[in-house]
Amino acid sequence: MFNEEEYSRVDVKGVYVTSSGVGMAPVVLLEDTGGRILQIFIGVAEALSIHSALNNEIAPRPMTHDLFVSVLDRLKVDVEKIVVDDLNEGIFYARMFLKIDGEEVEVDARPSDSIAIALRTRSDIFVRTDILDTVGVTRDELKNFFSFEDEMLE
Repeated sequence: MFNEEEYSRVDVKGVYVTSSGVGMAPVVLLEDTGGRILQIFIGVAEALSIHSALNNEIAPRPMTHDLFVSVLDRLKVDVEKIVVDDLNEGIFYARMFLKIDGEEVEVDARPSDSIAIALRTRSDIFVRTDILDTVGVTRDELKNFFSFEDEMLE
């Protein structure tokens, strides 16, 4: 169950590349209205999808997230919201809240896929506040982040 008082609405600030335990990796940054930033490491395909949605780029043929949104649309299913609601051993978990024939349905989903879909459907994204309290950082604490687009071109 979703209790909005336990969550903060966030905006996607962008996709970047930074060092991880295994080398350079893409990361999506989510920021709440208080300036706290959540860093979620994601796969390259999801980074490309989120990056293209943020830049309103449309591929000549539907990519996976575009296809999923088209299917939802044809089935008259609305994406109500996305919530990042758990963090366990460094792995984030998310749920999509869908509206099907007036009924709200929750679906387990990876945060990266959820974010890519939320951007395409203009759905709100929420993060559980205690997660932001625990692992959220400020802009001043972000170091060694490089533009995803610049890194893709190299």
